[in-house]
Amino acid sequence: MKYATINPVNNQIVKEFETEGFPDLEVSMNAYHQWRKLTASERGEQLKKVADLLENGKRRYAELITLEMGKPISEAEYEINKVLSGFEYYIRQAPVFLKDEMVKTNASKSYIRFEPLGIIFSIMPWNFPFWQVFRFAIPTLMAGNVSILKHSPNVPQCAKAIGDLFVEAGLPEGVFKNYFITNEDAGKLIADLRISGISFTGSDATGSILAAQAGKHIKKCVMELGGNDAFIVLEDANLDFAISGAIKSRSINSGQSCNAAKRFIVVESIAEAFTQKLIAAVGKLNPGDPFDPTTHVGPLARKDLAERVNKQVAESIEGGAVAHYGRSANTGTGNYVTPVVLTGVKPGVRAFEEEIFGPVWSVIRVKDTDEAIATANNSVYGLGASIWTADKVNAERFVSELETGNVFINDIVKSDARIPFGGIKRSGFGRELSEHGLMEFVNIKTVYIN
Repeated sequence: MKYATINPVNNQIVKEFETEGFPDLEVSMNAYHQWRKLTASERGEQLKKVADLLENGKRRYAELITLEMGKPISEAEYEINKVLSGFEYYIRQAPVFLKDEMVKTNASKSYIRFEPLGIIFSIMPWNFPFWQVFRFAIPTLMAGNVSILKHSPNVPQCAKAIGDLFVEAGLPEGVFKNYFITNEDAGKLIADLRISGISFTGSDATGSILAAQAGKHIKKCVMELGGNDAFIVLEDANLDFAISGAIKSRSINSGQSCNAAKRFIVVESIAEAFTQKLIAAVGKLNPGDPFDPTTHVGPLARKDLAERVNKQVAESIEGGAVAHYGRSANTGTGNYVTPVVLTGVKPGVRAFEEEIFGPVWSVIRVKDTDEAIATANNSVYGLGASIWTADKVNAERFVSELETGNVFINDIVKSDARIPFGGIKRSGFGRELSEHGLMEFVNIKTVYIN
């Protein structure tokens, strides 16, 4: 396994890193024994130092994201700001969440304590290389755990920068450690008795393997996997508003987001008007150099990812879909995929059945709201769905019918530190963010005194 920065604009190797040996778990265990003794407020004071360093180097870290995986620079800066909002939220709220909870029983005193588990092993993806790491790490560390990170091999400089932040902030060695390790050593880590939990964000195929390994060794795990989110447009929707959401949700990160809208399910009576507006809007998107502030869509993160998306589009066309292409990036060396609207998409077409990780808008026509809900649920995934309508009260009636972990009405599906994020079905299990995410890696201990 090679850890390497390969510029997605031209596929040139920028920097390579050698894999390291098996992590020194005694360093992490020693850090855990120190870290868990601090109060949540004291841990927050330590993590505030990390946040301050991140804020001071915001532009530099954003440029690392753009260099390694091609995210447009404005979105990379937004990602760093989002991480900072996560620090602010948990530093303030974790001490409240972790307070002992008194419970009235037949005992003279009974209560619930929330205690850390130990070393939590995280395996994180490339598409949000800072946010995905920190949205797991901040609440996990605030709860008193320590963490080991295995980041995606194509964002090693981001991984190293994250690890270095904890060193520069002066936190005890081992509270948070990044390692460039092999998949074989990752499997050995999961099996090691000193590892207390696993958090993974990535594909459902890899998640299935890791969840099986975690289950074999009776390890708590959180799996945040893929999605094929439905974007449901009802006949009373404000079409211009819905189109704005459709562009934002699907083009963010050049279409490489698990919670992006991917299937645009539109009621027949307004389908033609919506489709024409969508094709026009996609045609205005500007693909190009991700460091250019006028670029809307950058290259995909790796060559194989771009090849896969192009193959999925081609096979969808063979299956009956019609392609309406936007502007091309006019480059033969980078991992660019031309933005495209696919119409005529139906169950059985590859664009309907699979998650497409790129700038592809798949439009599906349905006769009414009932068919829209049924079509949205016709998926092995269940991460999120959005409903676009003028009647918000009526839309809430359908919330319970959608088989997803997130439902957004008149807004795109997104993560927010204040609310839980996660899915069902092949989109995974467990939750990140909010109080619920913090509680994934704590020992909820009952204390009963008679």
